Amino acid sequence: MSAQATTTAQMRRRQGWKGTPGANGSWVVTVSLAVLIFSATNLLWPIFDTNTWSAKAIVLVTVMLGAAALVRTFTGSQLWALIASIVGGAIVLVGFTGRGSPRATVEGWGVLAEQLVEQLRSDAAPLRETDAMTMLVLIGVAIIVVLCDFFVFGIRGRSLAMLPLLAFPLIPMALGIDAFDGWAYVFAALALAVFLYAVSSWHQRVHDEELSYQGFLVDSRGLAGLGGALGVTAVSLVAVLVASTVVPAPTGIDAIRQTSTAGLSTNRANPIIDLGEDLRRNNAVEVLRYATTTDQGSLPYLTLQTLSDLNGSDDWTPGAFDGNVAIDGGELPLPTGVSAGAQSSEFTTRIVLNDGVSSFLPRPGFAASIVDLQGEFLLEEQTGDVRSANDEALAQNYEIQTVVPTPSFETISQVEVDVPPELEPLTQVPDEPSADRIRDVLAGIVDENAPAGTQALQLQAFFAEGFAYSETAPVQQGYDGTSLDVIAAFLDARAGYCVHYASSMAVMARMLGIPSRIGVGFTPGSAGELNAEGQPVYTVTSDQLHAWAELYLPGHGWVMFETTPAGALGNLVAPGPGETTAPTIDPFETTTPTPTPVETQSTAGPTVPPETPTPTPAPTDGTETAGEQEGEEAGIDLSAVFVTLAVIAGALAVIALLLIPAFLRGARRRARRAAVLTGRPPQHPSAGTAAWQEISESAVDYGVRLAAGLTPEAVVVAIAGAFETRRDPADAPAAATDPAVGEVDDARSALDRIRVEHEHAAFSDPGAGQQLSAGERSALWNDVLVVRAALRAAAAPAVRRRAVLAPASLSGRR
Repeated sequence: MSAQATTTAQMRRRQGWKGTPGANGSWVVTVSLAVLIFSATNLLWPIFDTNTWSAKAIVLVTVMLGAAALVRTFTGSQLWALIASIVGGAIVLVGFTGRGSPRATVEGWGVLAEQLVEQLRSDAAPLRETDAMTMLVLIGVAIIVVLCDFFVFGIRGRSLAMLPLLAFPLIPMALGIDAFDGWAYVFAALALAVFLYAVSSWHQRVHDEELSYQGFLVDSRGLAGLGGALGVTAVSLVAVLVASTVVPAPTGIDAIRQTSTAGLSTNRANPIIDLGEDLRRNNAVEVLRYATTTDQGSLPYLTLQTLSDLNGSDDWTPGAFDGNVAIDGGELPLPTGVSAGAQSSEFTTRIVLNDGVSSFLPRPGFAASIVDLQGEFLLEEQTGDVRSANDEALAQNYEIQTVVPTPSFETISQVEVDVPPELEPLTQVPDEPSADRIRDVLAGIVDENAPAGTQALQLQAFFAEGFAYSETAPVQQGYDGTSLDVIAAFLDARAGYCVHYASSMAVMARMLGIPSRIGVGFTPGSAGELNAEGQPVYTVTSDQLHAWAELYLPGHGWVMFETTPAGALGNLVAPGPGETTAPTIDPFETTTPTPTPVETQSTAGPTVPPETPTPTPAPTDGTETAGEQEGEEAGIDLSAVFVTLAVIAGALAVIALLLIPAFLRGARRRARRAAVLTGRPPQHPSAGTAAWQEISESAVDYGVRLAAGLTPEAVVVAIAGAFETRRDPADAPAAATDPAVGEVDDARSALDRIRVEHEHAAFSDPGAGQQLSAGERSALWNDVLVVRAALRAAAAPAVRRRAVLAPASLSGRR
């Protein structure tokens, strides 16, 4: 017998504050778990447009795991460690989202919750990294930290600890994001190897300590467990690599991913990148409806956003939005470069916009005034773009008056471009090898001695012959996009869709010294039924997504030059008065596309048009359109649904947290039951020791005070004393009918048998406690049940509830 195990008190002191090996945890395991969670959060990067939230998540994980490990080290209590982790996480979250006073902080959380509901309704991956979305991510990370810490140290499960972490790779898959970052998975796999080895080593050390305390001689295990950890990691890496090449890209779960307008390219930071995917989708998505005062002639395109930056081998991108004019219902400034007396057309349009289309406002030309908007919007004078001040893609029902520059062919042909200093960057083309190939093509198109306007018309006419419209050829031949390399390949292949025609026209115009940019939005759509004013209601879907080139002409501002073949543009003409369907036209009737939607008499500026009935587009399918009154017969108030689901989820989360102590105590009891019945427990080297620890902690749960250092005989006396405190029969009807409660004498006898087996295991020759037969082990656990039942029968109702929901043994109280 080892001198280290001379008394129970000495064993407890050596085993930890609570008398259970490993109760104080392991800092090595804690650090490895933190690194594993850090690496797993990287798998969420593809679903956000930026990832500054990652630094906040690192702080959150560090504080929560550090607080839990510190408390566990000094108390040996998993319950107090859990509380410390939750409190630490709450402090960090308040620090990141707090607004001074507690009241202001709570009100701020309410605002963030409302913003989150709106963003979840309208946004799609890659999600905007708003304060509300950051709060949601941090709360999710905090929950995962609590679960992982509980699984590792509470029930000491190796594989269970990895289950919460599966949320990080599964969420992008559920959203249908196919971005695969191999290095992120490699980093996560390496972190997993370190974690598995640390946990394995800790489990072995805890088991060895238990054996040593009972007199066993334990040799050093060296690097035992390292091979298994590396093997699991290797298998994981191979599986990920095979899956990335063999398994099709994830399409997402229909119930989770956005299949409505929120998934459109118009809701991206750069709408032109995925525009082709939207055009190739099988099912078109309705984005808006509108009615306009124009009942004849050409209809204007609806512009969402302009792209003006072209750097190196990258695609065209939007410039920084610098909204400097607030939309307040009043008159807005003239578009950049427009002079009084310039030829233009004016439109008054009522637009009903669906959720999630874009944070930029669709505008049929340059806005002269906008009314009935919900929320704050800003106008950028340089581009004419109008965007939500909060960058939210919400439903709208608004009226907009616009002006569209409409210079004639003759006027354009005589224009000489004098570039203002602020537009000089829009004439620059990156110095790339592919730029020379484009210039070679350009040299055979234009007359170098002609005015700039004439050169622009010659360039536009070039695309009208010998080019084919194809949404699939660029993908199949590997030149999809808008970069200079793509443009050079497109000019060779002469097959593509709108983004290729628009980017080619814009780049070649810059090479001619003409400022240019790309407009992204929608073609006019198709006319449907008439509204109450007799105006056609136009429906615009994702099939009408479009990109075109815009060139700056002094005196006229930004003028659209359409180069995409007319057969791909759909309806561009308003039906006549009283008509509901646009007239049929031959899309290839002319070989030179017109650069202007319509030529009208000159006007002095964006004056208010003559009074006409306000266009009010009415739905044609019997239901209300998004942007009208929500919550009526038309449909469901999604905000109420999200709030209700959030409340339910919050309530379930609170209940789950409250039940964690009960689950933790039950898991410990089940582990000891397995230890007694199998005779070969991993954490308890003898059945007697496991049975003794179970009845000791059960007694503490039911209010029996067991001071540290008591001998086994003294512990038996203290527990047996609780049996004698019998309640009134009216308070404990189960005691008279439940045979498990038994008589006090039976419970005392069972307690003595457990004590004898415990002392036999602790003080006899090593290994003697492992020689129990299956019948003896079963009888030993039955004695444990008899003692527990007697303790429960003697306890008051409040003590019973506390023993289940808040067991004192988890907090280290004796």
